[in-house]
Amino acid sequence: MIEADLGLAVGVYRSEALDREAAAQLGLVDLCLQPRSGFKGAGSSDYLRGFSIDLPRGPNRAKLLSGGLLVSQLSFDEYLLLDTAPEPSGPAQAASQAWSMVDTRDCYEVPRQDSHGCLAIVGAQATNTLSSLISVDLRPQHFEDLEIAQTLLNEVSVIVIRQDLGSLPNFFLLADISTMEYLWAVLLDAMGERGGAAIGLDAYRWIQSKPPELL
Repeated sequence: MIEADLGLAVGVYRSEALDREAAAQLGLVDLCLQPRSGFKGAGSSDYLRGFSIDLPRGPNRAKLLSGGLLVSQLSFDEYLLLDTAPEPSGPAQAASQAWSMVDTRDCYEVPRQDSHGCLAIVGAQATNTLSSLISVDLRPQHFEDLEIAQTLLNEVSVIVIRQDLGSLPNFFLLADISTMEYLWAVLLDAMGERGGAAIGLDAYRWIQSKPPELL
């Protein structure tokens, strides 16, 4: 795992107040510097459990652990680990640092930090906006919290992970790192029709920290 320098992330785009307003209604944030890693293979489940990492209940499901580590199961033997909190996850770091081709059987590290970028779309209008771009019904009654869709967005393969913040819809989008600039433009264009905007990391962290009953 590559430790990201989150000090390079954009903290505020327009103003703190405007960014927070957009985060509540419809905001897009760049999380490409958030630490993330992956593991796959028949032994990957046992390997991750060895670092006290609880796993989801099956493919295309995610589990949010204490400390903000989001564990996503992409198939029967493939996992993606994404830090959603400011501080990197100790168990995820330990799993990456301990892995080696020689000593780890039937488990292979996938360099998600290098291969995939990460964006998040958040706010009351996030579900309708994202649903208009992909062939998945993201309404809560059809796409539950912590559910995963692996689909296409404007011909780009994307991993969509729902992890709501209280009652506020929040989706992580991961795709090939080379497509991030294109996806950013596509999403902003679609969001503009609903008054959405890019937001800085400060506003995203603020809305993550709000008590669920206030969202």
